Amino acid sequence: MTKPKTRSKARTVLPIWLSAMLASTFVVSGITVVLLAFLTLQEAFAHPLNPLEGNAVAQAAEDVAEVSLPPLDQESDIEPPTLEPGLPTPTPIPTTIPIPDSDRITVLLVGVDRRPGDPFISRTDTMMLFTVDPDTNTAAILSIPRDLYVVIPGRGRDRINTAYVYGAAGNNPAGGAALAMQTVEYNLGIHVNYYLAVDFSAVENGVDALGGIDVNVPVTINDPLYPDHNYGYDPLYIEAGPNHFDGELALKYARTRHQDSDFHRASRQQQVVLAVRDKILALGFGEMLTRAPLLWAQFSDGVRTDMSLEQMTNLAILANEVPAENLHTAVLGPGYVSNYTTEQGAQVLILDNYAAADLIQELFYGTGQ
Repeated sequence: MTKPKTRSKARTVLPIWLSAMLASTFVVSGITVVLLAFLTLQEAFAHPLNPLEGNAVAQAAEDVAEVSLPPLDQESDIEPPTLEPGLPTPTPIPTTIPIPDSDRITVLLVGVDRRPGDPFISRTDTMMLFTVDPDTNTAAILSIPRDLYVVIPGRGRDRINTAYVYGAAGNNPAGGAALAMQTVEYNLGIHVNYYLAVDFSAVENGVDALGGIDVNVPVTINDPLYPDHNYGYDPLYIEAGPNHFDGELALKYARTRHQDSDFHRASRQQQVVLAVRDKILALGFGEMLTRAPLLWAQFSDGVRTDMSLEQMTNLAILANEVPAENLHTAVLGPGYVSNYTTEQGAQVLILDNYAAADLIQELFYGTGQ
């Protein structure tokens, strides 16, 4: 089994929660500035941040829960995908892993492919799980490929990035959040407490407000098929070596995948996350507080969550206590998934539950050591 990666840097004043809680480029700018801005404004603690109304999420979860599904240790009645000759057989739906009696908190973090002014209803371009266990003082990040072919409660089998759209039908983002969380729980056996979504504008504006970031690009990027904002193409070319990115280029670097794969893209996203973290550390806490109101004004419309600001702050404090050596990261990539072709000819990924079980157990239910 491929071991999850562990960061070995020493702790810093603005440490692990930045790269842990903000596990994707779509989250790093948002939560960082939200916390820095509102930690100085005590009255803000009483108000949620652009909430996906907690009651609405709970009600949507109840509605989803009414869908008739087989126990997780049994095969679904839904027909599995038709595979091309020579491809491996899908593994069964995973058995639920018992939720331990602990104070562990797990958040589903997603990046939504949403254009400015559009409703918060779209396929999720990025999906990650962040978990922190104060009992063992550990944290972990798990990236979930958007083409993972899973059972979506009430919808049958489809890519995991469609769950949010299905649940949000009828202009109901809370339903999208509920179905996305339940889909992750159902297929991975991981209990999810909260949900947070950030759109592309939040990333661009956040990086720009920081003055850009510095990234060392390992391989030249040449993507003539990079999408523009009008559903056309905006060719992307980035030379290998040291680069200074503004918000637009940072987002493009994190999103491009036509040259290689989603798994390489996940590595680039981690690069951008760490570059943002490094920039914030270089600016210092005082400078960040000075910039926080501007940052907040620029991307507040691009964040949605069912956590109150106080809950988010408490989570950040918990994550802040985790030493660098106890932060683990992993991707459900090669070794955990297989390529599949559906009967309709769609290229998707199927999770090898047996291979992933040990990884999930270690990151979300083990000691993290």
